[in-house]
Amino acid sequence: MKKLLLILFSLAVISELAAQNSDYTDISALLENRIWNVELPKGKQYAMEMEFRDAGWKKTFLYDEKKTEIFYSYSLCGDTIKVFESRKKYIIQELTDSTLVFQYLPDSLTIGVGSVKCVTDNSIEGQRKNEERLDSIWRKEDIWNKGVAKITGEPVKDLSAIEPPRWAGWNYDLTKYYVSQMKYPEELLKKNIAGYSVVMFSIDTLGLPRAINILTTKHKDFDKEVIRLTKELPHCLPCRDKNGKRMECLFTVYVPFLPQHYKDRVRKDSIWEEEQKHCFVEWESPSRFRDGNPVAIQDYIEERLVYDPKLLGNKEQVRGFYNAKINSYGEVSEVNVFQSCGIQKWDAQVMDIIKGMPRWTPAISFYGKNKYMESKWTMNVFFRKTKGKLIAHTFEKDLETGVPVCFLNERGDTIVPYGKYKFCQINRVKNLVFAYENKQDARIVCLDSQGKELYYIFQYDNGPDKIREGLFRIMDKNGLIGFADSLGNVVLKPQFKFAFPFENGKAKVAFSGKSKSSPDSKDEKHYWDSPDWYYIDTNGKILNE
Repeated sequence: MKKLLLILFSLAVISELAAQNSDYTDISALLENRIWNVELPKGKQYAMEMEFRDAGWKKTFLYDEKKTEIFYSYSLCGDTIKVFESRKKYIIQELTDSTLVFQYLPDSLTIGVGSVKCVTDNSIEGQRKNEERLDSIWRKEDIWNKGVAKITGEPVKDLSAIEPPRWAGWNYDLTKYYVSQMKYPEELLKKNIAGYSVVMFSIDTLGLPRAINILTTKHKDFDKEVIRLTKELPHCLPCRDKNGKRMECLFTVYVPFLPQHYKDRVRKDSIWEEEQKHCFVEWESPSRFRDGNPVAIQDYIEERLVYDPKLLGNKEQVRGFYNAKINSYGEVSEVNVFQSCGIQKWDAQVMDIIKGMPRWTPAISFYGKNKYMESKWTMNVFFRKTKGKLIAHTFEKDLETGVPVCFLNERGDTIVPYGKYKFCQINRVKNLVFAYENKQDARIVCLDSQGKELYYIFQYDNGPDKIREGLFRIMDKNGLIGFADSLGNVVLKPQFKFAFPFENGKAKVAFSGKSKSSPDSKDEKHYWDSPDWYYIDTNGKILNE
């Protein structure tokens, strides 16, 4: 039974071979783009793999389950491959589209074999596999720094310190753009010649390519196509520094040219184009703010709205509509009032908030070369007497103090996941939520309508502090005490070591001291001990008493 042996040939263009005959290019291309199966005589228990690369011939010889690797340098001289170290010669007896025959001149590794016939695998799948092998070899050999670099050419060691350029549809992998859009050089495609080009260009602050240079290539015709595609490259979201400022940079891309893979792509493109004739799908992606949830837009605006609900009069709520234009860079470029809420001051505030929004992900058109587009949004904003409040839900039998809960908004969306907090029966503020931390020595947390922790609530008599003269005590993570009003707004930021409730317009506070256990209370009762006590008014001013 015959034994098949795979020989991998990859002849690179090197200076040593530049002076060879004019057939060299065709010969190297033929060798590079074929997989050769070697037919060995029957009854021989050995195998051999050979690989041509960069004037080097790596040979792996297997005999009696023992593996030996030998490295030789070679040159191609007409119909003869010369091996310098061993002075062996391999004569090319036949070189066609289908057959390559080597005659071994005497070679001890052949174990007595005289001539060997090599037959190519001309199947489409075989060509695909060989192109993938070549592509893998080329990528490893290439020493160029791929991707983004500083405009000086220095590689960016920490990509987290910048925002790399990003293209519509291709994201950060620009190789996909070239492969999907290229027109293979006709003559090279006919000859089944594979190769690559490595291109470097600068990207200006508008995200457009400038100063295009080919760093290395396999064929000049590949370069022409790469340069054409680079010039036609749609703008990207430009590189930005850690402060979000646009900056110029260099970008380097490896572009493979693989004949069979190109033919596969053209065939798929033709099928897709035919399908689109019978399809009514719009291949566009709308602009997105943050995670793409439209509710995130409303939440962003409502979190920053500050208004006096008393101006609503007898109305429970009013609504305004506002138009925003998002340019192809994801920036808010224009804002106007589509339908006023009825109060000009509130309209102006909403427009200022929208103008100050962080960058969006711009809209994308997936026709042709995939490009970012301008888009428009209409946003509605509600002005209510009371902001929406979170609703507690539990899987326990009864909703009572201490049971695990989740919090839902008025639409039924889960804002706070189940089990993060425990239920607090008493709530002193209508538009906010009080909840216990789900841990030992739990504190009471105040949450807004987005589930954000605002501050801790001072605990009095095993519950949240009572409202006295319109104020109640709050705490920061370090245990310092401050005051908030009945709407939950911070009036005096946490700054006091100790603080008593307000009474007759003043409160007793201290900036230092210790909490001590009362004698004979068995550590159940405590009092505050401080050398310096003060009285303050509701503005935090120290009174002369």
